Amino acid sequence: MRRRTRLVVPALALAVLTLMSACQPGAPEEEASAAGDGLVFDDAVPADYDWAFTVHGGSGDLQFGDGDWAEGEHLFALSCLPRSRQLEMTWPGGGEAVLTAGTATGTFEHASRAPTEHPVFAALKTSGVIAVGRGGSDLRLAAEREGRAALADFFAYCDDGREPRPPEPVREPPTEPEEANTSAAETSSEAQPEPESTAPPAAQPQAEAAKDDAAPVAADPA
Repeated sequence: MRRRTRLVVPALALAVLTLMSACQPGAPEEEASAAGDGLVFDDAVPADYDWAFTVHGGSGDLQFGDGDWAEGEHLFALSCLPRSRQLEMTWPGGGEAVLTAGTATGTFEHASRAPTEHPVFAALKTSGVIAVGRGGSDLRLAAEREGRAALADFFAYCDDGREPRPPEPVREPPTEPEEANTSAAETSSEAQPEPESTAPPAAQPQAEAAKDDAAPVAADPA
């Protein structure tokens, strides 16, 4: 009997511990996802986001976002001073990020600086695409047609101090001359021939004949 009691007690204690661990609440999914480095964005990049370049207070700012520099949203940003050949990188939330462009990659801190000729940014200038990896998330930021022009203007400003090109004026199609509006009455009157005059013929010949008859006849001198 004693041997059986010794065997039952450890088994019972193990069952109790298992039941207690199963009843303990697990960590919420939000806390688990934020347990890394405070991830603030995911892999979904809005389709209308693109690179936009703005010169403000002497600083050239390049942002990948909705295009509103003052109050808009962006996922990644670069800035530089003219002819400095140095750029500063930032992203929402801070922390550390792995940047990859082409075959070049590097790990950078938020608000850190790098030369514009760094392999990552040299590849970004050429390809227009950079991947931003943070806490298991990988954002692929690809430039569209306007974004490529913004990238070229940004690096030209950082390296040579060249001001960005003014936007091309929007050309409106030529307006066609408006045709004169004619009423239906005018159209019908122009189409119909003018009626012949029914007025009686002028009586001028008769009047002249009567005038001749009434004239006195001169006497023939004998």
